[in-house]
Amino acid sequence: MLSFRQLVCFVLSLLSFISVFYSVGKLGIFLATPIRPLQHQATPAFPTERTQLRAALFSLLLNSIWVVLFVLQHSAMRADLVKRFWKAIGLELAERSLYNIASSYCLLLLLKNWKSSASQYRLWFFDVEENKTLWWVMVGAHVLSWIVVYGGSLMVDLPELIGLKHVYYDINDLAPPMSYKSRDLQDYYQRYRHPSFVGLSIVLWFTNGMTIDRCVLAVVWTLYMYLAWNTTKVDLKYQQHQLERKRAELARVTK
Repeated sequence: MLSFRQLVCFVLSLLSFISVFYSVGKLGIFLATPIRPLQHQATPAFPTERTQLRAALFSLLLNSIWVVLFVLQHSAMRADLVKRFWKAIGLELAERSLYNIASSYCLLLLLKNWKSSASQYRLWFFDVEENKTLWWVMVGAHVLSWIVVYGGSLMVDLPELIGLKHVYYDINDLAPPMSYKSRDLQDYYQRYRHPSFVGLSIVLWFTNGMTIDRCVLAVVWTLYMYLAWNTTKVDLKYQQHQLERKRAELARVTK
């Protein structure tokens, strides 16, 4: 029979699963939605009047706050102090779930409160409504990138990443799931848990209309991914070794 702690952690793991897929789905729609052309002018000039400039800067400031908030939450909740806090209150089993729930909530806050004027200055703009080929290229690139991201998530043990496996192993009196992985894989996961830097960069930068606030979002998150995912040459050798093992196994099976 489940203990109260296990029941709470199980509910949190389910909430983590739902919130991650919902928030990432909303993000995918937000990033892939094309920007419509302006009715009065092809490319708006940068605002020079004080009122227009003030409104543009205020909107940019608010959007930047939500972007930075997501980065701060993503980093702060990985600290040892936070992990010790969850352990002190008996929720160390739900640490991964709570991290995902908080990340999803910050992401949904960003999407809900994102303020971008239709007449905002654009660094570039391509009318995809007039060019169907370009529209399909953009949609195809986003769909393919998210397939790579989700596929990579499955490869790095999605149930463990979401937090479901922690609860399942605890209910069955097993050791934490990470303890069953090799030391090399554990070290690799400590430095890199998010899949496909290239795929996420594409969905951030490949847009038909790049506004200043959207550019801030792309720059901050791209730099954060580049700095936070500090993989090493050892990680590359480990991946190459695993790829060679998989190829050898497939070769034996197909014979």
